[in-house]
Amino acid sequence: MLKKQYYSYWLLFPGMLIFFAFFVVPSLMGFYFAFTDLDASFKVSRFVGFDNFVTLYENPSNLLAFKNTLIFAVVTTVFKISLGLLLAILANQQLKSRLVLRSVLFFPVILSTIAVAIAFKAIFHPSTGILNVFLSWIGLDSLAMSWLTDPDLVMYSVSFVEVWKWTGFSMMLFLAALQSMPQEVTEAAKIDGASPSQHFRYITLPMLTPVLNTNVILSVIGGLKVFDLVYALTGGGPGYASNVINTAVFKAFAAGRNGEATAANLVLFIVILITVLCLNNVINREAKR
Repeated sequence: MLKKQYYSYWLLFPGMLIFFAFFVVPSLMGFYFAFTDLDASFKVSRFVGFDNFVTLYENPSNLLAFKNTLIFAVVTTVFKISLGLLLAILANQQLKSRLVLRSVLFFPVILSTIAVAIAFKAIFHPSTGILNVFLSWIGLDSLAMSWLTDPDLVMYSVSFVEVWKWTGFSMMLFLAALQSMPQEVTEAAKIDGASPSQHFRYITLPMLTPVLNTNVILSVIGGLKVFDLVYALTGGGPGYASNVINTAVFKAFAAGRNGEATAANLVLFIVILITVLCLNNVINREAKR
């Protein structure tokens, strides 16, 4: 009887051991290294307290990286959620080509981020890129811009690529929720004379709240953690114009400033934790209303 009581815990033990060894321990070590002078050989020479965080704050490029990360997370989340919901409603219609439509809309999600970045790097090229060539061909030369080399425009260009790639994922989550809604509620609303806008506002949207919560949180976390797309598209340039937190961390590690890099990672962790808790609280509070 005693063996049966602890049988499930023994099954969990290998997985928990791996999780502890490869996640918990490295995370705790990272927290500790953020307060030390960690050299290029990953040897701790001394405890420096909050000096690494002060260095982060005093470096203008790091402050710009935090600003760019926030812009990227907000812009991509707003567009991925809004476009994903609109596309989910479209894909949920009884169209003959709905299966093909869903596949086409979801296709960018399965593409390699690096491959997408290389393709859009060519598309956005200021002189030979397809986008500017097309704009010039139709007589809209004034709209042809340096999409990836203009410091004022580069973050929004990178955000566009992120939205293009991941909107299909948000769409599929919303679509699954729409298809699981009970038809009785929809039919009752039609019988009561509810208009499409009233049906969406008072029935569809409240029932989508759990999925909306999940979608927003996943999108915000992905936006705050972005690295590969930015690094492959711009490398953080021009200058530091598109530098985000993780590209700053990568460059700090590459330069041997390991203590500063782990401090930036710790700040990112705290920002993500606070943001997710606040968003979850706000969305759940609105759902209860």
